[in-house]
Amino acid sequence: MTTPITSVRAWALCLVLAAPALALAASPSVHNTYKVEAGDTLDKVIKKTMPDSPLRVDILRNAFVQQNPQAFTKSPPRSLMAGVVLNVPNHDDLLRSHMVPGPAAGSSGMHRGGGYSTADMNMSERKNWVRFP
Repeated sequence: MTTPITSVRAWALCLVLAAPALALAASPSVHNTYKVEAGDTLDKVIKKTMPDSPLRVDILRNAFVQQNPQAFTKSPPRSLMAGVVLNVPNHDDLLRSHMVPGPAAGSSGMHRGGGYSTADMNMSERKNWVRFP
């Protein structure tokens, strides 16, 4: 049987360990922002805000443009306007929407890549094949 002091210590330890998770769950999602400086390009902003992203740069560019249409000039070479505050897209949401899990190409038994399988041919078709010792 445990003593009351040990039980209180265990309960306090659980509370201390659970506090960061509870605080994170209770807090509303925080949107990251970035203030555009003179000379910044969209690619520079992407490198500063999402440097280790596995997503292609064109996907990240589209996400920034969709969330911040007011930050770009209306003329065809759409460039960033200095001083505008950008809402940085949620990287986890982008990953979930673009990195859909699924079977890899060639991983199923039905598709074996290109070429023929010897199981699909009969011996008369293979009789003129070159044989190596």
